[in-house]
Amino acid sequence: EQAQVQLARPPAGGGASSSQPPQKLSPFLTMRVAVAAICVASASLLTKQVPDDMKNVGDDRMTNSFGESTLTPPCSSVQCNMPECQAPFEKKEDGTCCGYCWAPDHVVGLDRHKATKSMYEAEMCDGAPSSCRGPGGGAQCFTPSCDEGYEAHCVPGACCATCQYKGF
Repeated sequence: EQAQVQLARPPAGGGASSSQPPQKLSPFLTMRVAVAAICVASASLLTKQVPDDMKNVGDDRMTNSFGESTLTPPCSSVQCNMPECQAPFEKKEDGTCCGYCWAPDHVVGLDRHKATKSMYEAEMCDGAPSSCRGPGGGAQCFTPSCDEGYEAHCVPGACCATCQYKGF
């Protein structure tokens, strides 16, 4: 059985009873009205009102009274010791604090994937998965420096050899 809330109307005409029955509100509607009233009251309490004349006051203000920034420039405390750039490099300062030496790739050719050759470079494992081979040049393996009692060994699913106990 559903409970009903009844609102009694005062009788019209100052005391004579009205012929209309009192209105009934469902509990659901009553609850919605109560929740809405609580939300409105909460919102007004959570809003912090700061007077306009107090918004730009104190140590954390963004501008001074002339409208100039009070923030410290980001590179103001960085000390640069930038040497001269040797040809064909030239100094670039594109938003960095200190700048850097730069040359375009067609002037200084460098294959960034195969730039160095090392006597420690090793072949990939024979059973290396396809993900070891690319894209982007694939894995680069080096001869592991194994402790005594260990040896370089390819485990299943590995790109490169790792040190394994000799009894493995």
